[in-house]
Amino acid sequence: MNILLLTLGTLSAATWAVAARHPPSGRNGGLPRAWIVGGQEAAPGSHPYIASLQFRRRHFCGGALIAPQFLLTAAHCLDGMSPTRVTVVLGAHSLSAKEASKQSFRIARVFENGFDPQSLQNDILVLRLDRPASLNRSVQAVRLPGQDEVVPPGTPCVAAGWGRLSTEGRIPDRLQELNVTVTGRNLCRPNNICTGVFMRQAGICFGDSGGPLVCNGVIQGVSSFIIRTCGSGVAPDFFARVALFRRFIDSALSS
Repeated sequence: MNILLLTLGTLSAATWAVAARHPPSGRNGGLPRAWIVGGQEAAPGSHPYIASLQFRRRHFCGGALIAPQFLLTAAHCLDGMSPTRVTVVLGAHSLSAKEASKQSFRIARVFENGFDPQSLQNDILVLRLDRPASLNRSVQAVRLPGQDEVVPPGTPCVAAGWGRLSTEGRIPDRLQELNVTVTGRNLCRPNNICTGVFMRQAGICFGDSGGPLVCNGVIQGVSSFIIRTCGSGVAPDFFARVALFRRFIDSALSS
């Protein structure tokens, strides 16, 4: 299976080795561009849990607030990177505008759960921020699923992130969203939840790693990887299945 990671920015040597199998079309300063293919601009404040992970003020991964001082993201986002170099931004719609809703944080502690960078199993991290977020209409925690909760095939969900509208299109500065559908387990792996937007080019891509997959108001997935190309309309997109890690998440929160 040719796996293509979705990280935008500074990557570990192992990550680059995998990503190089399918180099992205379009680069800036040697870094892969980011996009949600086939999505649309989200309404400001419609995803108050979403976070931008930034390195030198550049977005490279997404995340989701799950408690006032805790964030969920993909483990491969920080693989080979010092957490002290990462800034977490909450409450953003535009990445560049000086929005009053924005709150910035540093990472105080990282909780991992046996991430395998080769197979991308357990591609999930809990991050403790350096202080609690101020919760308001623009910044809120997303609901967590129960342990081993099952999401039936055909369930409608939404993925969100910052990036290109199409492979050769402009690079929007504002948050994008995409409606997706959960696929059958025969198209996925046990530790993942998979989605598709079939029969048209739409899906997650570089820079969407760590971002939330939300189904009926509950975060059921953390954006992990794709197969073949972004928004192929054939292969599903893969997310870490949050429900399998609820006990791990609760342990981190209780710390």
